[in-house]
Parts: sequence; C-alpha cells; structure tokens
Amino acid sequence: MNLESLIHARLDGEISAEDLVRLEEILREDWQARRLYLELADLHARLLHEPGVTSGRLAMPGEPDTRRRGWWRTAALTTAGIAAVVALVILSGKTTSPGGGGKDEAVSAGVAMLSQTISAKFAGGERRSGDTLAPGTIHLTGGLAQIEFYSGATVVIEGEAELEIVSPWEARCHRGRVRVQVPPAAKGFLLHAPGLKLEDLGTEFALNVDMSGVGSDVHVFDGEVIAHREGGGSQSLTGGMSLGSDGEKAVDPAVFLSLSELDGLAAERGVRRLEAWRAWSQGARRDERLIAYYDFHHQTAAGRDRFVANVAEPRIQSRTGGAVGARWTDGRWPGKAALEFKRPGDRLRMNIDGTYRDITFACWVKVDSVDKKYNSLLLTDGYENGEPHWQIYEDGSLMFSLVYRPPGILGKGGKYNQMYFSRPVLTAESLGRWHHLAVSYDGTSGEVVQYFDGEVAGREVSPLHKAGRSIQFGPCEIGNWGLPTESHQFPIRNLNGAIDEFAIYRTALSAGEIRAMFEAGRVE
Repeated sequence: MNLESLIHARLDGEISAEDLVRLEEILREDWQARRLYLELADLHARLLHEPGVTSGRLAMPGEPDTRRRGWWRTAALTTAGIAAVVALVILSGKTTSPGGGGKDEAVSAGVAMLSQTISAKFAGGERRSGDTLAPGTIHLTGGLAQIEFYSGATVVIEGEAELEIVSPWEARCHRGRVRVQVPPAAKGFLLHAPGLKLEDLGTEFALNVDMSGVGSDVHVFDGEVIAHREGGGSQSLTGGMSLGSDGEKAVDPAVFLSLSELDGLAAERGVRRLEAWRAWSQGARRDERLIAYYDFHHQTAAGRDRFVANVAEPRIQSRTGGAVGARWTDGRWPGKAALEFKRPGDRLRMNIDGTYRDITFACWVKVDSVDKKYNSLLLTDGYENGEPHWQIYEDGSLMFSLVYRPPGILGKGGKYNQMYFSRPVLTAESLGRWHHLAVSYDGTSGEVVQYFDGEVAGREVSPLHKAGRSIQFGPCEIGNWGLPTESHQFPIRNLNGAIDEFAIYRTALSAGEIRAMFEAGRVE
C-alpha cells in the first residue's frame, strides 16, 4: 500500500497492525507525510457531514443515508486519527524541517485559540488573548472570553461558565452561557450539553446550561441546528426557534451577548488601555535614568515620517532615530503606532553617545517568526569592546552579550564574549502576540537578568565578568544588524515582527520596576 492508501485505511478504521506500524514510522520521519495526513483527515471529516455520504464514501442512488445515525462513529475515527498524528510528533521529539537541515520543527497540541477576553478571570491560572488551547476544560469565573476553533467555529462564553474543548470540531458545555457562530467551512461542529447534543449545520445559536449542570436551553438565531435529545429523538431547529432539554421553550435570546457587541466592548477596552498607558508614559519619560526612549506614539496616521523621536526628557536630539525600510503599522491598541520589520533592509538607526556602567533594555515586540539563527532587538554596528548586543536566539530564547578583548587581540573573540541566555520564551504559541521583553546588566556584580512579560526568564553571571568595565553604543540599530565591521557567518539578522516601544536606561532596573512597566503597557 502507498502512503495515501495507508492514511485512508487508518481514517476508515480498517488498517492492519502491521500497516499501522509502517504508517507511524513514515509520519515520524517525513513532515510532508504528516501534512498529507492532516489534509486527508480534514477532507474525510468534511465528507462525512455532506448529504449522501455513508461509511466515508458517497451513497449510491437508492442507498440509505446513514449520515445522521453514524456520525458519532465516523467523527470519533477522524478525531482519533488527528490525535494520533499529533501524539506521534510530540512523542518523537524531533522532526525534520523542509530544508533537511535537521532543525527541530515547532509543534503544538492546540486545537483552538483564545482570541479575545474582556475582564476575564479563569480558574487554575492566568490566560491571555492569543493563547493556544489544547483539548481540556476552560473554567471562566467571570467576564467574557471568545474562543476560535481551528475548524472555523467561534464560541463566546460569559460569566460563570465551564467549557470542555474536545477537538477542532467538538466541545462540551458543562455549565454557563455560550454563543456559537459556525461558518459554512465549520459545518458539522458539535456542541454537547446535559440532555442535548447539538449538530450545527452552519448557523449562530446560543446555549444556556444551568449552574447545576442538569438543564440545557438552546436558541437558534440563524441557520439550522439538529438537536439530538438524550435517550433518542432529534429535532431540527431553525432561526428564531428555542428548545429546552425537557422539550419546552425556556430561553430568552436577549440575555446572550452577540459577537458584534463583544467587538464593541473590546474596542472600548482598547481605548481605556491606551489612555492609561499614555498617562504612564508621560511620567516614565521624565525618569532621569533614561538614555533614550522611543514610544512611537507621536507617529500618527497623518505624520508617520522616517524620524523617530527620542522622547526621554530632557530630549537629546542627537539620539533621534531614523527608520529605514521599516513600515509604520498598528501597535498594541487602535491609535498606537508600531514599526514593522520584515525585509533584510528594515531597521531603526540611532547613534547613542556616552559610556555607562549598567544598562537596561525594555521593549514591546510582536514576533511573527523566529526564522534566523540570530534575530535582532538592538545591535551596535560592530562588536567593539563594551558594545552590547541583544537578540532573540533561534530556539526562542533571549540572548544578551558583551565582548572585552585584551589589547592587541583581533578577530571575533569568542572566548572573550560574555553571553547570556534566557529560557526559550518565544514558542509557537507566543508568536504573533505582543510581549514585553527586558534585560538588565549590573556592571559591578556582572548579573544579567532577562524578563518575559514581567517575569524573570533568566538570571546569570558570566565567569568572564570583571567589574569596572564600561559599556558604549555609538552607531546602532533596532531590529537589524546591517553594518557589521567584520566578516561574520550570520550577517542577516533582521527581526520578523514589529516593535512599538523601546527604552534604554543607564541603570539595572529592579524586577519590581520591570513588572510595573509590563503592567502599565499590557494589552489587556
């Protein structure tokens, strides 16, 4: 059997033990095989929800349509198949990239994402907009949360609610209120509730499960839902119809928040957060420990020029930045600007004078991809004694370094290079979201502390550290390293993402100060 035949046999539940072992071996070793598996599994799932499909194939004329009777079996097979391939990738630990270089390929067990939250509080720990969600239970204790399933279905939960995510195509509401929107591409999305099983045929509906987890009421706003009652019996519900698990109408549609209302609340929250950040920023720029502070906020839609002001007070004009190639884009909130770095030429040039004993870098950054060995945050043009380099390493960790070569020593000076790494923080789940990054260096103790979203991600003292050596910048840039003074194996280091605030201090800020900076600027 070829690969495609093996996959179809697995999805149909007809694969032999010998062929299953063979398929697992292929999936472990070949990323293209895994991609084909997922494509065929998705196609298999969609066909099973089309009229005239029985046992994974089109029904012949006159043959009964068993789609309604057998959906639970075939859906389970598809879900099991997808779970199997994800498990294989996770268990194998290493996968081969398309380039064949042996680099570990990022994997994720996610089947949905937390796309928006409004004053949301979760049991069991903090969750943020953009979080990837694996199968499991989400317990909301207050506020609102919007979940987007990879199938395309969108679910809004509000107040006290408990939702179990089963797969990209299936969820179970244990209690609370939810509103579900299912586009045509997600037709067949299943939502379980006490006494009811709701098969969505492309629609928008709301569900209310009482706090005891016993009674369920559903109201369809638009489209069609097939409601399967516990113990047998099904009913088609169309726009304007309601049904309780006891068969009675029992739900008021006005109590459910619409997706457009949620978007409006999110916009209002963004305005409030922007105003709060503005007030904080006005005070922060007066900190006498600042060397330079680029807030990008003065760059409005009507005036996003190539000059980026250093707004640290008193303002030193010689530290004004110059954007090269990098384009202005939206920042953390509507009305807040950011610089986007995509191409090898994109950068923000500065010239920072003076010498310093201690420093702190802090920025808000949205990384779209860690696609190079070194990904620039701030680099000096060369790498002379005392010049700092701050980058994102290829494994998603934060990397800070300084070099001090003895007199007369030339070259790259690897054994004189003080290098510090945090734990990997920029993973597949954190890409495409705004994060606060910071690093502090104490020139006396030699301690380097790196931070991710206000929390310590690395703390280290280099054995090469010697107290009393100064730090200097000179010509440098944010988001790139375009003018290295010596030949280097990795000259292309442009960031793939956006930055909308960057501060440089002449002191090692405390963990409390970094946390306060994060809280003042966080999106939510």
